[in-house]
Amino acid sequence: MAEQTNKGNIMEVKVSDKYRTVSELLKKGQSNSVYFTFLFLSAIIIASGLLLQSIAIVIGGMLVAPILTPVLVIGLGFSVGEINSIKPASILLLKSVGVITAVSFVVAIIFGGNSGIFIFENTLRAAFLYFFVALASGIAATFAWVHREANEILPGIAVSVSLVPPLSYLGIALSHFNWPEVQISFLMFLLNVVGIIVGSLVIFTLLKFSRLERIIHEESKKQIK
Repeated sequence: MAEQTNKGNIMEVKVSDKYRTVSELLKKGQSNSVYFTFLFLSAIIIASGLLLQSIAIVIGGMLVAPILTPVLVIGLGFSVGEINSIKPASILLLKSVGVITAVSFVVAIIFGGNSGIFIFENTLRAAFLYFFVALASGIAATFAWVHREANEILPGIAVSVSLVPPLSYLGIALSHFNWPEVQISFLMFLLNVVGIIVGSLVIFTLLKFSRLERIIHEESKKQIK
């Protein structure tokens, strides 16, 4: 009886679904060859799309990028205060930033050209808008992970979250030594990361994932091993 929930209430989640969410998030947020292969390919696709000024190619690369997962793991870790999941996910995120920036830099050096497809508005208004988009995306992504029936919306969320394009733009800007664009691109990426973490943290907290602290701790130790 405890497993029964009101399917019409998005805030009611079965304990088994919470266990599944934790297990799948930690597994897919691991640093392994599969993760970095897709990250590398998505970086090439997005950097090429930016240089070709093709929105369709950029969107295709965003669908391939796996970088959203470690960000959600960080949000999960903060919601329960589990350092064993926050630290490796943060390291993976930093490595991802390095890979995407480096790949985009090399692609820009080889093929040259400027990217005019992403023109970031350097204003306080734009900063808040990017943050609120990321916040909403973090909330939507967390609900999609928790509610298996909503998994089909994850590709759409991947497109709405601007995590890789700003980093690709940063790498391209570096190849031209364009420091103002480097700063703006990094700021846009940072706002997206913070927004997603805050959004996921709020939902994981409201859904009482903190009650799974022991399970998250054990799963995190397994992933580290």
